[in-house]
Amino acid sequence: MLKKLFKYEWKFFWKVPTVINSFLIIMTIIGVISLASPFWEMDIAGIEIMLGLAVFFYILAIAACSIGVTAYIAIRYYKNVYTDEGYLTNTLPVTARQIVLSKLCTGVIWSFITGIIVIASILSLVYTAMLSYEDIDIIYELSRGFSDFLPSFKDSVGMDFFLFLFLSLIYTVLSTALSILKIYVAIALGQLFTRHKVAGAVIWYIGEYVVFEIITSFLYQMPSYSNGLFYTFFSVGMSYNYNFADSALSVLLISIGLTFAFCAGLYFITEHMLKNQLNLD
Repeated sequence: MLKKLFKYEWKFFWKVPTVINSFLIIMTIIGVISLASPFWEMDIAGIEIMLGLAVFFYILAIAACSIGVTAYIAIRYYKNVYTDEGYLTNTLPVTARQIVLSKLCTGVIWSFITGIIVIASILSLVYTAMLSYEDIDIIYELSRGFSDFLPSFKDSVGMDFFLFLFLSLIYTVLSTALSILKIYVAIALGQLFTRHKVAGAVIWYIGEYVVFEIITSFLYQMPSYSNGLFYTFFSVGMSYNYNFADSALSVLLISIGLTFAFCAGLYFITEHMLKNQLNLD
């Protein structure tokens, strides 16, 4: 049943994120064509201002794309679970766990797709700019030095580059899920308010942000033990007397473990509230 619910959720979810990401792709194509043209080398009055405005609106487009997808994840969850649509959703022959997991998986996937498009967009513009104005082919330079990079990376970081990528991918997935679960928990707890439930959800989300900031600050301020493990986790590269290669693997594993623990806790709250504290007034 979870598979069917996921297909249903995907069917009704994909349209808005696709439009948002398509907008960024179009903006990227326009930017690449613009950078490849000789227009920005022309001696035109105010061209620096025009370039600054173009960069500003591009950054604005990236922010709007990322925020737009995140906002839609929140709106979709709220409308489909806690508004009039929730009467239908919660009467389906499915469990609270299946509802949450189907929406969480969809949100994580689309967040990933959006992140990849944003990164590809930025790299495309940087590559075009370097190739057009500095005559440097970044891809060629990176591919030529990749064979030398692998052993130097292992010496510096203390682990294989592909293992680092794999663990980083796991951490990124968990971090994305954590961000979405924070929204779900805030929405669920916001329903405890008799009135102004949306405002209540916003208040709870701000509260979550403050709590996580306190936890982060606490870990950052912890005494430097286990070879400075927690210090390195929150301030990599900040200490000139610390050899990151000594515990890079441990840092990643601790990061994954902590993030997984936070995800598990927030998921438990989300499922519990949906199962036992559902309020559709």
